[in-house]
Amino acid sequence: MSDVVPPLSNDSATSSVKRGWLDQRIDVVGIRRTLLDREVPDRLTWWHTLGSAAMTAFLIQVVTGLVLATFYAPTPDHAYESIQYVQREVNAGVLLRAMHRWGASLMVVFVLAHMIRVFSMGAYKYPREANWLFGVGLFFLVLGFGFTGSLLPWDQKAYWATQVGTSIAGTTPWIGGAMAKMLKGGSQLGAATLTRFYAFHVLWLPVLFAALLLLHLMLVVRQGIAPRTDVLEDKAPKRTSDPVYPAYYGTAYAASKHTGVRFWPDIIAKDVITSLVVALAVLILAVTVGAPLEPPADPSDSSYIPHPEWYFLPFYQLLKLFPGSMESTIAVGVPLLLVIALLGLPFFDRGSRRNLLHRPGSLAALSVLLGGSALLVGAAVRDVQPTIAPETGRQLSSAERAGRALFQRQCLGCHVVMNKGGDEGPALMQIGAHHTTAWLHSFIEEPRRFHPNSRMAAFGSPVLSHQEIEEVSRYLATLRGSPGAEITPQIHDTFPDLQKSDGAAGATKNEKSASTNARKQPTQ
Repeated sequence: MSDVVPPLSNDSATSSVKRGWLDQRIDVVGIRRTLLDREVPDRLTWWHTLGSAAMTAFLIQVVTGLVLATFYAPTPDHAYESIQYVQREVNAGVLLRAMHRWGASLMVVFVLAHMIRVFSMGAYKYPREANWLFGVGLFFLVLGFGFTGSLLPWDQKAYWATQVGTSIAGTTPWIGGAMAKMLKGGSQLGAATLTRFYAFHVLWLPVLFAALLLLHLMLVVRQGIAPRTDVLEDKAPKRTSDPVYPAYYGTAYAASKHTGVRFWPDIIAKDVITSLVVALAVLILAVTVGAPLEPPADPSDSSYIPHPEWYFLPFYQLLKLFPGSMESTIAVGVPLLLVIALLGLPFFDRGSRRNLLHRPGSLAALSVLLGGSALLVGAAVRDVQPTIAPETGRQLSSAERAGRALFQRQCLGCHVVMNKGGDEGPALMQIGAHHTTAWLHSFIEEPRRFHPNSRMAAFGSPVLSHQEIEEVSRYLATLRGSPGAEITPQIHDTFPDLQKSDGAAGATKNEKSASTNARKQPTQ
């Protein structure tokens, strides 16, 4: 019968037994040969290990994220408490959370660096157009991880940065309202928002990222590692769309592997060293810097000035340069142009030149993008108010932060704090050690009630509201000398006598004297 399987010969049977049970079923030898024994082009540099560095950071995120998710409660009532529980009660909880935070930042760094390396080498061109698209998708998923993960601590920074981010998404024409509602799970940030961000962060985005990463790696194995740029430029047709280019590429790439090395152990050794360095860098940053946690989210604290993670700072700062109606145009137009440019790059640029120095247009575009981003980040960092106020050495309350902002706008021109400010008025670095909030409030409202010859203008209504003066007073009350060398408070509050007036004009000198004498008479 035709469907009868012929018996194995003695040689075949012996070979099969030697291969082992597992190898017979999944071809371990074939997989090893495909993945590790493949030849790669020669003279590959350490820049080619950036992809391995990014994947190492991702694996750190997976491991630390799984542990943190075990203790996390994605509800506004318990999210912040669960973070505190991890840091107080879980073994190495502080270290795990800090590693997760720094792993996220380094993952963005390495993905960006990897993309810049691919762009600089022209490795997005034939035959790697599809792999470039997968890489762009991975880049945006990494940003999605950063955006959704930033809300999970549910502290002040998390809440207000997400509020700004979802508001920016809401400015998108036609679909902005629906997009903001989809992100928030309603009209306001709350339980639905936190649950939704948590689901995206630990379920949807990891599944999509793993799928794209698998496709990305499969194409790297299938197409091989991109060789040096000069290998593919010598006698190349002018455009990769030329019908003869595929044959040229195949010949040139094959020639580059004749003098090349094997992936194992030559290339994999560099990847292992890079991975160890990345893991060590994450550990050092986690131990030395840690992961800050601000006070719990307070939706009523409108004085808080939000700042996103550093990789969103260029876009955040760019929006501040275009106030008014232009802001929505920039908020939608810039990301849209970036997406179009990245996805369309391998289809727009069909020139065969791959070295960045041989592509002046690409070099100029990359220089402008990196230089502009650096300037925007620098401007944003200068504008960032420190979480710990340097003049007090501690976290300020919401009212004190609001007062600090008002003081810097209204008072710093005349008074010195931390060696900054004008000299028309007295230095105030120790003012909180000598006066209470109540005294400061009264003095700011009407200085001449305390000192008739005071040159300081009155800041009572309508200049500042009662609430604004109270906020400034609370901030000033925190100033008790340089942090670490605070002086012992010695309060010297002296309030002026408040005289009762018979009429709207107040009492005369004689009336004041009579009133004083009357008070001295014994009670009958």
